Amino acid sequence: MGNKNKKIFDTIETLIGVGTTLTGDICVTGSLRVDGKIVGNIKNSGGVIVGDKAEIKGNISTEYIIVDGIVEGNITSGAGIELLNKAKVIGDIKTTILSINEGAVFHEKSLMFEKEEVENNDTNNNDDTKKK
Repeated sequence: MGNKNKKIFDTIETLIGVGTTLTGDICVTGSLRVDGKIVGNIKNSGGVIVGDKAEIKGNISTEYIIVDGIVEGNITSGAGIELLNKAKVIGDIKTTILSINEGAVFHEKSLMFEKEEVENNDTNNNDDTKKK
Protein backbone atom coordinates (compact mmCIF):
# COMPACT_ATOMS: atom_id res chain seq x y z
CA MET A 1 0.00 0.00 0.00
CA GLY A 2 1.10 3.57 -0.54
CA ASN A 3 3.29 5.51 1.88
CA LYS A 4 0.59 8.21 2.02
CA ASN A 5 -1.74 5.83 3.89
CA LYS A 6 1.00 4.58 6.21
CA LYS A 7 1.82 8.15 7.30
CA ILE A 8 -1.40 7.94 9.33
CA PHE A 9 0.64 5.76 11.70
CA ASP A 10 3.59 8.14 12.17
CA THR A 11 2.07 8.96 15.57
CA ILE A 12 -0.14 6.53 17.47
CA GLU A 13 -2.67 8.56 19.45
CA THR A 14 -4.44 5.64 21.19
CA LEU A 15 -3.00 2.30 22.31
CA ILE A 16 -4.88 -0.70 23.71
CA GLY A 17 -1.97 -2.68 25.11
CA VAL A 18 -1.27 -6.38 25.61
CA GLY A 19 -3.11 -7.63 28.70
CA THR A 20 -5.89 -5.05 28.30
CA THR A 21 -9.49 -6.11 27.57
CA LEU A 22 -11.97 -3.43 26.57
CA THR A 23 -15.69 -4.22 26.40
CA GLY A 24 -17.95 -1.74 24.60
CA ASP A 25 -18.00 0.33 21.43
CA ILE A 26 -15.25 2.90 20.98
CA CYS A 27 -14.93 5.96 18.78
CA VAL A 28 -11.41 7.26 18.19
CA THR A 29 -10.00 10.18 16.21
CA GLY A 30 -6.49 9.75 14.87
CA SER A 31 -4.60 6.49 14.81
CA LEU A 32 -5.35 3.49 17.03
CA ARG A 33 -3.15 0.48 17.76
CA VAL A 34 -4.68 -2.59 19.37
CA ASP A 35 -2.45 -5.22 20.95
CA GLY A 36 -5.01 -6.36 23.53
CA LYS A 37 -8.64 -7.52 23.27
CA ILE A 38 -11.72 -5.54 22.31
CA VAL A 39 -15.29 -6.83 22.46
CA GLY A 40 -17.25 -4.12 20.69
CA ASN A 41 -17.30 -2.01 17.55
CA ILE A 42 -14.56 0.45 16.57
CA LYS A 43 -15.29 3.66 14.67
CA ASN A 44 -12.14 5.53 13.68
CA SER A 45 -11.49 8.52 11.44
CA GLY A 46 -7.78 7.80 10.97
CA GLY A 47 -6.15 4.41 10.89
CA VAL A 48 -6.16 1.20 12.90
CA ILE A 49 -3.36 -1.29 13.47
CA VAL A 50 -4.40 -4.69 14.83
CA GLY A 51 -1.23 -6.20 16.29
CA ASP A 52 -0.32 -9.89 16.02
CA LYS A 53 -1.50 -10.61 19.60
CA ALA A 54 -4.74 -8.60 19.29
CA GLU A 55 -8.26 -10.04 19.26
CA ILE A 56 -11.26 -7.97 18.21
CA LYS A 57 -14.85 -9.22 18.30
CA GLY A 58 -16.83 -6.46 16.62
CA ASN A 59 -17.09 -4.39 13.47
CA ILE A 60 -14.43 -1.87 12.46
CA SER A 61 -15.05 1.28 10.42
CA THR A 62 -11.91 3.28 9.60
CA GLU A 63 -10.05 5.14 6.89
CA TYR A 64 -7.16 2.61 6.68
CA ILE A 65 -6.37 -0.61 8.57
CA ILE A 66 -3.47 -3.01 8.93
CA VAL A 67 -4.41 -6.38 10.48
CA ASP A 68 -1.90 -8.87 11.88
CA GLY A 69 -4.15 -10.32 14.63
CA ILE A 70 -7.69 -11.71 14.85
CA VAL A 71 -10.83 -9.81 13.84
CA GLU A 72 -14.24 -11.45 14.14
CA GLY A 73 -16.53 -8.89 12.52
CA ASN A 74 -16.96 -6.77 9.43
CA ILE A 75 -14.32 -4.25 8.33
CA THR A 76 -15.13 -1.12 6.30
CA SER A 77 -12.26 1.06 5.11
CA GLY A 78 -12.27 4.03 2.73
CA ALA A 79 -8.56 3.97 1.84
CA GLY A 80 -7.47 0.34 2.15
CA ILE A 81 -7.09 -2.87 4.13
CA GLU A 82 -3.84 -4.75 4.56
CA LEU A 83 -3.88 -8.31 5.95
CA LEU A 84 -0.42 -9.31 7.16
CA ASN A 85 0.83 -12.89 7.45
CA LYS A 86 -0.63 -13.60 10.94
CA ALA A 87 -4.01 -11.97 10.22
CA LYS A 88 -7.24 -13.89 10.68
CA VAL A 89 -10.43 -12.10 9.61
CA ILE A 90 -13.83 -13.73 9.94
CA GLY A 91 -16.28 -11.26 8.46
CA ASP A 92 -17.07 -9.18 5.41
CA ILE A 93 -14.65 -6.59 4.06
CA LYS A 94 -15.66 -3.39 2.20
CA THR A 95 -12.83 -1.28 0.83
CA THR A 96 -11.23 0.40 -2.15
CA ILE A 97 -7.91 -1.48 -1.93
CA LEU A 98 -7.27 -4.93 -0.42
CA SER A 99 -3.84 -6.48 0.14
CA ILE A 100 -3.57 -10.03 1.54
CA ASN A 101 -0.13 -11.33 2.46
CA GLU A 102 0.83 -15.00 2.28
CA GLY A 103 -0.28 -16.79 5.46
CA ALA A 104 -3.23 -14.49 6.18
CA VAL A 105 -6.64 -16.14 6.67
CA PHE A 106 -9.83 -14.49 5.44
CA HIS A 107 -13.36 -15.97 5.67
CA GLU A 108 -16.61 -14.49 4.28
CA LYS A 109 -16.65 -12.00 1.37
CA SER A 110 -14.98 -8.86 0.12
CA LEU A 111 -16.67 -5.99 -1.67
CA MET A 112 -14.52 -3.57 -3.64
CA PHE A 113 -15.82 -0.04 -4.20
CA GLU A 114 -14.69 3.41 -5.16
CA LYS A 115 -13.95 5.50 -2.07
CA GLU A 116 -17.22 7.47 -2.26
CA GLU A 117 -19.26 4.26 -2.41
CA VAL A 118 -17.58 2.81 0.70
CA GLU A 119 -18.22 6.01 2.67
CA ASN A 120 -21.86 6.20 1.52
CA ASN A 121 -22.54 2.54 2.31
CA ASP A 122 -20.98 2.92 5.77
CA THR A 123 -23.05 5.96 6.72
CA ASN A 124 -26.32 5.04 4.98
CA ASN A 125 -26.53 1.31 5.65
CA ASN A 126 -26.06 0.69 9.35
CA ASP A 127 -27.55 -2.81 9.03
CA ASP A 128 -24.22 -3.97 7.56
CA THR A 129 -22.35 -2.81 10.65
CA LYS A 130 -24.25 -4.97 13.11
CA LYS A 131 -22.25 -7.69 14.83
CA LYS A 132 -22.36 -11.15 13.37
